[in-house]
Amino acid sequence: MERLGPLARRVGLISFVCLALLPPVSLQAAEEAARHAEPGIVNLNITTLIQVVNFLILIFLLSRFLFAPLKKFLAERAEGIEKALAEARLARESAAKAQEEYRAQILVAQREAAALREQAQREVEVERQRLLKESRDEAQRVLDDAKTAIETETKRARAALREEVVTLSLAAAERLLGRAMTTEDQKRLAEQYVRELGSKN
Repeated sequence: MERLGPLARRVGLISFVCLALLPPVSLQAAEEAARHAEPGIVNLNITTLIQVVNFLILIFLLSRFLFAPLKKFLAERAEGIEKALAEARLARESAAKAQEEYRAQILVAQREAAALREQAQREVEVERQRLLKESRDEAQRVLDDAKTAIETETKRARAALREEVVTLSLAAAERLLGRAMTTEDQKRLAEQYVRELGSKN
């Protein structure tokens, strides 16, 4: 509209000048025509001719200085609007495409996260099973070691107990018999006692 302002002023000025110059001529022509006027339905006189010429000049001036620039301005504006609409359409399509890409990326990221979570859970479960097996194996080893130690201690205690029993038995037998036993007697008596003790166990 800023471009139409000076243009409209120019057209208005030119039209005003043209119309200002023509009225004296039209008035003279009208007076002369009134003197020579003949009655009729349509009177073609110089006034009508001058008015037609004035009208044609006005149309030419308006067409040249108002309508052509206005038409050009409206065409440029329509072109600008069409271009803006095309750019908006492209931007909307680009935004929709970017949104679809973002959605696809989010889905991929979610799938990757789920896969990583499942893999971590599997690894945790495998590690848990491994630790449980190691704990069971260690417990079994400790238990086996304890059993072995207990059996060894039991055997040693039995052997010590046997020796003590044999010694006490020999001492008791010597007291009962009232004489010292020979090595051979001690050996025979100890073997007999150990056999009896072994048969009881």
